[in-house]
Amino acid sequence: METKKTFSKEEKKEYFKKLRLDWKRSKALAENDMEAEALYRESGLTGVSYFSFYFVLKQMKGLKMEGLPYVNCKTFGGWHKNGFKVKKGEKSKIKGITWIKIKEDGKVIKNKDDQENIKFMYPKVYHLFHTSQVEAL
Repeated sequence: METKKTFSKEEKKEYFKKLRLDWKRSKALAENDMEAEALYRESGLTGVSYFSFYFVLKQMKGLKMEGLPYVNCKTFGGWHKNGFKVKKGEKSKIKGITWIKIKEDGKVIKNKDDQENIKFMYPKVYHLFHTSQVEAL
């Protein structure tokens, strides 16, 4: 049985620092990419910010993967919910980031309307699979 790898406080700090930097760079590029913004608007996606869309789109282009983020790339569960399964042995090649908001009392903010007393936010990675990595159930 595999044991779960543990990371030192310093390793975790560097990991989150790199995630924030990746996000910041992507966001800066996204603000000036009118073509990507048009794609996002045309896709009609809801529940996904333009910056999340762009973050994934940039990775897809780098990997020469066709399609749109969150249409042609989904989480393991997202594919399953849509009648597909990830092919055996496939590894996620694309990551998405969501931001977890923490209140001053240390509780996670789950309601989008509750934006008061945010103490800090931290990035949480999730993994996406491209349509080329899945097959019908």
